[in-house]
Amino acid sequence: MKDNFRLNIFKEKEFDAFSAKFLYSKFKSLYENKKKISIALSGGSTPLPILALLKDYKLKWKYFNFFMVDERCVKISSSSSNYGNIKKVFLRYVKSNGHPMINDNYSIEQCVSNYEKLLYSEIPIGENNIPIFDLILLGFGDDGHTASLFPKTNGLNENKKVVIKNIIPQLKTDRITLTYPVILNASKIIILVKGEVKNKILNEIRMGIGDHYPIARIINSNVDATCILGIN
Repeated sequence: MKDNFRLNIFKEKEFDAFSAKFLYSKFKSLYENKKKISIALSGGSTPLPILALLKDYKLKWKYFNFFMVDERCVKISSSSSNYGNIKKVFLRYVKSNGHPMINDNYSIEQCVSNYEKLLYSEIPIGENNIPIFDLILLGFGDDGHTASLFPKTNGLNENKKVVIKNIIPQLKTDRITLTYPVILNASKIIILVKGEVKNKILNEIRMGIGDHYPIARIINSNVDATCILGIN
């Protein structure tokens, strides 16, 4: 693990409250320095109670633009929609712009193209011609996948596009996801995970035997990253 990767470990009962307070401090510091802030949110069950707490913090939400890290290929009204679930607990309560990856009126391929255009139009572009998010919120699974960059999928090898449809044979499904080029271009990354399996993965990466996990590429990069881990 690089020196710019920080790991904070908490008891699971303290995890949600600490994570919400930590995000609040990071969000607050962002709008003290600029007036238009771009943040990408991950789906899944772990961030939802944290975002539900975060919505009650007093922030200048009008400065924030929220994007998605990845999305299932379902309608926003589906209970499986990452954006739909985040909207229910967070976005509907804050006066920010939220940008779903899925538009029910377009094909998945068109949604991918539209989202890439959206990122290039709404987010500052770096010298490498890749958008620079102020902050990206990630997690990772028991197989080490992060965003929808799953082990042994083609998305792991994408080095130009910032949004793709990734075919995931092991789940017999497709997902829309941000790619490594844009994730690793972020100013800051925060990783939220819980459980002993996640702790084991982090230990393997630290010992240099976990490079096969997709999350390892982020942890071992030069990006400014903090991981908050909740364990019993």
